[in-house]
Amino acid sequence: MVELKGYKVNKAEIESKVKPGTQLKLQNQVKYNVNYIDSENKCIGILDFRITDADLNPFEVKIEMVAEFSFGADDEKPDIHTQSFDQLFPFLRMVICNLTTLTGMPGLMIPIMHLNKDTVSVNSPADKETSLLN
Repeated sequence: MVELKGYKVNKAEIESKVKPGTQLKLQNQVKYNVNYIDSENKCIGILDFRITDADLNPFEVKIEMVAEFSFGADDEKPDIHTQSFDQLFPFLRMVICNLTTLTGMPGLMIPIMHLNKDTVSVNSPADKETSLLN
């Protein structure tokens, strides 16, 4: 069973120079990588998320998050990858909503996303000695 141990936001950037009342056509880009520490049954998930306007209005949100997860010895890596993303994603939504609210615009609540485990690519493991959360 995959369990979130902790997360942090490494980087948060926002540009919001659109005129009030401008209708935005938002598009998302997501990149999620997982580094496995097999000897300890834990992994580090790194999430890069970007929101831009399709019509090139001056609006952009970029978030980089990192999280540590534990997993069971019998868990398969594509399942770990998708389950860890599912556990981290609500925190990303909260960060984006809070960040956009702080700019004076209505809080932006991005739609829920799920990864398709059939499209997950797992490379050979590389043990790491430290957590990226430190």
